[in-house]
Amino acid sequence: MKHQERWDVALRARLERALADWGRRAHVRPWIVIAIMFGLAAALSSQLPKIQIETSPDEQLHKSDPARVVYERFRAQFGREEVVVLAIQPKEVFDLAFLEKLRALHTELEERVPYLDEVSSLINARETLGVGDELIVRDLLEEWPETPEQLASLRERVLANPLYKSFLISSDGRVTAVVIKNDAFSSQALELDDLSAGFEEAGSGAGSEAEDRPFLTGAENGEIIRAINEVVEGYRGPGFDVYVAGGPVMGFRIMEEMQRNMLLFSLLSICAVAILLFALFRRLSAVFLPLVVIGLSVLSTFGTMAITGKPLGIPTQILPSFLLAVGVGGAVHLLVIFFQRFDAGAPRQEALAFALGHSGLAIVMTGLTTAGGLASFAVAEIAPVADLGIFAPVGILLGLAYCLILLPALLAVVPLSPRAGRDGRAGPDWVERVLLWTGDRCVDRPWIVVGCMAAILLFSLAGASRLQFTYDPLRWFDEQEPVRIAMDYVDHHLDGNISLEITVDSGRENGLMDPVLLQKLDALREEVATIEGEGGLRVGASVSIADIVKEIHQALNENRPEYRVIPDQEQLVAQELLLFESSGADDLEEVVDSQFRLARFSLKMPYAPPMLFKGFIDQIVEAFERSLGESVVVTPTGFAAIMTRSLGAVSTSMVRSYLIALAIITPLMFLLLGNLRSGAAAMVPNLAPIIVTLGLMGWTGIPLDLFTLLIGSIAIGLAVDDTIHFMHNFRKLYEATGDVRHAVRETLRTTGHALLVTSIVLSLAFFVYMFASLENLVLFGLLTGFTIITAFVADITVSPALMTLAARHDVLAAERARRREYADAPGEDALPRSIAAERAIE
Repeated sequence: MKHQERWDVALRARLERALADWGRRAHVRPWIVIAIMFGLAAALSSQLPKIQIETSPDEQLHKSDPARVVYERFRAQFGREEVVVLAIQPKEVFDLAFLEKLRALHTELEERVPYLDEVSSLINARETLGVGDELIVRDLLEEWPETPEQLASLRERVLANPLYKSFLISSDGRVTAVVIKNDAFSSQALELDDLSAGFEEAGSGAGSEAEDRPFLTGAENGEIIRAINEVVEGYRGPGFDVYVAGGPVMGFRIMEEMQRNMLLFSLLSICAVAILLFALFRRLSAVFLPLVVIGLSVLSTFGTMAITGKPLGIPTQILPSFLLAVGVGGAVHLLVIFFQRFDAGAPRQEALAFALGHSGLAIVMTGLTTAGGLASFAVAEIAPVADLGIFAPVGILLGLAYCLILLPALLAVVPLSPRAGRDGRAGPDWVERVLLWTGDRCVDRPWIVVGCMAAILLFSLAGASRLQFTYDPLRWFDEQEPVRIAMDYVDHHLDGNISLEITVDSGRENGLMDPVLLQKLDALREEVATIEGEGGLRVGASVSIADIVKEIHQALNENRPEYRVIPDQEQLVAQELLLFESSGADDLEEVVDSQFRLARFSLKMPYAPPMLFKGFIDQIVEAFERSLGESVVVTPTGFAAIMTRSLGAVSTSMVRSYLIALAIITPLMFLLLGNLRSGAAAMVPNLAPIIVTLGLMGWTGIPLDLFTLLIGSIAIGLAVDDTIHFMHNFRKLYEATGDVRHAVRETLRTTGHALLVTSIVLSLAFFVYMFASLENLVLFGLLTGFTIITAFVADITVSPALMTLAARHDVLAAERARRREYADAPGEDALPRSIAAERAIE
């Protein structure tokens, strides 16, 4: 062990000398270094215009995830299942003036909304009629009503048609809907189609071609929602209340808030950092230089994301503030030591060499451990979280490079002059007095400190046992947010916003013309309506090919209601479907494939917290499998199924990420401190803040969600920075003097100010999220900032106490070994040596 420690000390000394030598060489051709680093930043930042934002549910999963693969195949076959719903409540739906205004709205939407598949409303709702032996499929208002009698007839036909109920008209007939369905594929798909057109004759399969086409992007979805809102605003007024709802609308609002929050909180973080840096150093150069280094690292990171084609997701919106906070930590530690020496009279070159030799290795280690903590997210099954686990470490390492390479070069050329009267100290004297007083008390009474922390941790663990997991994007918004009001309104009047799709594979061509299978699908419509999930979750409405077959059969039997049933003969089903297709209607392609083998069964549900979906979906799938038998393959997909899979991925990913973060950081701590006991003791101040934060959440009723689950790995990566700086300097001083009190006092005197400032900066960078309009970001910022402050308190209290106890243990162990040696010694020398040993132990 002693040999190992000597090797470790030699390695650290060699690294520190190398960093100090770089500090001296930074004055040699600094402008070349500056030009190279700014050139790298400019090259990466030039790609920023290419970056995109994605908030759609499927983008939360990796492309290879089975649930996403199924969902994308579904969209390639049947189109986009997520729609925008305009719920309109006039004084009277079946009023000529209202219908004329509705027609104008319908027409303008068709003309102005981009990437449009179709607009559906009472204006063009499908009406299937039998006239003699002919089947007529026409628009509901193809013959415009002009008299009260015709309006009354229209009302009767609409309310009698079960395919309109909850889709285009409320059950009481007072609210109508305009349903906007957009293309599933991006406009980029047209370019791919043109590019691949020349290869179709070479045998390119249509199925593989469809799967390779890109789906609608977040930016294109934003264009759609903005166009819809612009059109709707021209029609809103008394007697024409319009509520714009649907999954695409909620995704657009989240994207809007992300863009606004990133800009706002980046500016707030910059202001907070600038104010604190000026308060610490009272120099404009000490404010400007760190912000340059941090700004370049942020821009370079997002440029790297753009180069790799990775979009910004909901979790990655915290990257700017996070990198800003992390980047300033290394710069502050370097500048504190530099200006202490520079103001004390050392030449600039020697001050820089001393600062890099003193803190450079700790800065490197903190960068590696923070990157390691965040890299644990890279294995997450949630794609944006995995991206955070890739690009946060990339940003941290870029920031480390800018801090250790660019910042010394800038310090070599920026005009600086020593500040007289500061005797090498940064910060007000009272801060130092408080830090030294705290350190002395913790060295004098280590067991009291450890006992208090143990009691706090036990209380926190009791609170953590009360934690519950939830994920409810709609409830992130304020109760007065229009999208939240609209979603609730549509749920209440039109039985739901959320889609669950069940694909039914009959296993053979024309299998869906089997009357027995169709009758089972028809019966399932009634059965699933009786299923009730947790929290009152239910199916509001459903539609399948069975409903179309019944509609056709009724029309071909003099439109008599008693014939709205499935025909008993497969040949008759085939003939009636052929007549329907021959009438010019293309609606079948939305519910069945061209071979009549695969069908979709669409269910519409009121919005509910997604964690309630799984049990409900399981009940529905079980009902389908029980009814249809083993020969039919039933697969759930759609928004509800994707959200269910995403939530399952979140829980497993976070547990795995925490374990990986510990597995990465703990060995680095052991390497830095040289032995297992000190490394294990150093992990206590890193883990304690996380446990305390979880306890706070449990006792105050704050649930775990996608954002609060990120706190653990982020906090481990950030909290370990202060611990490394404390332990690194403590160990050097303790090895040099053997005096714990002196080592603690000098560590707090030289590094304590930087620890305090970096903790304040880090916490403020997250506290600014309390100004967010989304509740999840408010809680995330509050809890992460609290965790960082708790980590600082643990570092200046628990760390000195633990190091004191560890040092006492080493002394006692050494003296016991001497006593055994003295006890084995013959003759008169044994007694004096034993007495000396006892005195040493005392």
